[in-house]
Amino acid sequence: MGIEQRPVIAISLLSEIAQAISHLNADRALLFLTESAVSVTESAGALLLTPHEKSNTMIPFVKSFQESTPEPEVTGAFLSDCFAVFMRLRNNALGTPASEYEISENYPAKTMSAWPVMLSGKPVGLLVMFKPEDRSEFSVEQRSVLEIITPFMGSLFENLRLNNEMIHKNSRLSALYEISQQAESLIDFRDIYDALGKVARSFINFDVYLLYFVSADGKTLEARLDQNVSQSFPRSILIGEGPVGLAAKELKPYLTYTSEFNSVLILPIEVSGRLIGVLTIGSRKPYAYRDEDIIGLRIIATQIASIDHMFKDLIRLKGFTERILESMTSGVLIFDPEGRATYANPEIRTIMGRQFPEGWSPFDSTNNLPGRLNELMVEALTTNITLESEKVKIRNSSPARIVEVNAFPFRNETGGMLGTAVFIKDVTEISALEEQLKRADKLSALGVLAAGIAHEIRNPLTGMKMIVQLLQSEFGVKDPRSEPLHIIQSEIDRLESIIGNLLDFARPSKPKAIDVEPDRVVEDCFQLIKNQLKKQNIEFSKSVVPDCPKIVGDPDQLKQVFINIMTNAVQALHPEGKLRVSIELREDFVAIAFEDTGAGIPASRLPDIFNPFMTTKEDGTGLGLSMALRIVEEHGGKIEVQSVVDEGSIFTVYLPRKQE
Repeated sequence: MGIEQRPVIAISLLSEIAQAISHLNADRALLFLTESAVSVTESAGALLLTPHEKSNTMIPFVKSFQESTPEPEVTGAFLSDCFAVFMRLRNNALGTPASEYEISENYPAKTMSAWPVMLSGKPVGLLVMFKPEDRSEFSVEQRSVLEIITPFMGSLFENLRLNNEMIHKNSRLSALYEISQQAESLIDFRDIYDALGKVARSFINFDVYLLYFVSADGKTLEARLDQNVSQSFPRSILIGEGPVGLAAKELKPYLTYTSEFNSVLILPIEVSGRLIGVLTIGSRKPYAYRDEDIIGLRIIATQIASIDHMFKDLIRLKGFTERILESMTSGVLIFDPEGRATYANPEIRTIMGRQFPEGWSPFDSTNNLPGRLNELMVEALTTNITLESEKVKIRNSSPARIVEVNAFPFRNETGGMLGTAVFIKDVTEISALEEQLKRADKLSALGVLAAGIAHEIRNPLTGMKMIVQLLQSEFGVKDPRSEPLHIIQSEIDRLESIIGNLLDFARPSKPKAIDVEPDRVVEDCFQLIKNQLKKQNIEFSKSVVPDCPKIVGDPDQLKQVFINIMTNAVQALHPEGKLRVSIELREDFVAIAFEDTGAGIPASRLPDIFNPFMTTKEDGTGLGLSMALRIVEEHGGKIEVQSVVDEGSIFTVYLPRKQE
């Protein structure tokens, strides 16, 4: 193989690899590349290793060995030697990075070698290739293949790292939300402080127990309205006034008494030096409290402060988490471990067009989601697996929509299940754009190919046609040799017609920009096919919205589009079938709908009907609908298709209305 052919091999291999791994996740793509490396290089096997620096060793990530080759034992010494090679690579101790390295004296290069897996100039792993017994060196082409594959592996490692990081972040976010949901029942401070009052009573006696909180302006202490406040302890106290206010100002505990209570213990509650309230207890017994009681109550007060601080943080975090979830462009459903919905953000209700009450479950057959979408949810909740970028087509909406589903379980620090988060995003427009780009690329490539083929065929056809015409002029009309010449002439004319279509497909003319009445174009098309309609006894009808606006475009090209669609409809109709054309205004578009009662198109073939050379007719070229779509798109429009087998089809052409 010549040197000049190696770039072609590289480009071809790159293209094959890209196509093969485009629909795989990172794990499977790395396994595919490792298997490809073994197959293409005819090696005995391969190990893909990643570093574990805390243990100073490498860890096997993917392995692949030929069926005829016994899998070698991977020892700790071998992995340590591989780690040494990796670290020398990382520290640039081996000089300019090469493609292949000997692992150590114990593992000579003639039996195996290590290939660096690089990312942005830095090693992220090693690909160890085990050579067959009858060959100790790779060929130039095989080395080239490995040099192409290893950078792909580096990129996939990075994708895997980023994906795991994203899942981890999402898990933490969902876990945070679940914690805030579980804590919601505890955010009644009366319950908390009443419980702590009972704890205080277990080691100290009192006749009154009050909690004052700092007011919003920070100037007063306010007692809870549901507490039985005596005249000794008013509901509102200025900070700095009286024993309670003074304790709050100085952040110091006080032992005192009132006319009603002979013993009063006042303890300020603070967090990080900031006053949040004052705990006050009183007893009618004299000398009921001592200094050691202050220590016990300080512990209680610390608990009160910690719980208060914790719940305020939880409230803020709960609100923050809910605001994040509510502002997301994806729909979010949070499920508990039993598969019951605990949260649904507004977007999920918009996407699905329904409510998700608390406790809703996809296991409920009377109120579940459509088809595959419900199956995915049940699968995620049953198996606790992670779903990534699963696309589902929802057909029971009008128009049909495509959603992308991601689901992942989230757990607590001990590994116990907290629930599952499901994210659903409407990707209908994105998917349509992707398909449009793919189709445009395909049409462009096929157009170039078609033009080349057409030119190559047209030249010899011209010569053949001239010879046939010359022979026809020499033979008389009654000469029996004229009949095969006439057949040849007809076939040449048919080929020239096909070539003309190919050239029109490859180099469509730029559409004119004149005012067009869509009703007039449809009427012209009807006049062209009315004899065929009459022959098949097909009922034709047309409806036009009053004051239908004009469009700007090329009437000849639009006539080509309409004729193609109407002719296809007629060919799909049985005798006495119906063809109806309706023209109406839909937002900024004039919609021309062609509805027939023909055989319909199977759902499996609908995505391909606009592909070039896709045809079901024996004499068809498969270019009609491709050219029709290209013309409509050049006019700034689109074509939508709805079809049911044995019921018929509706082709709707959308063209921008003329702006007045």
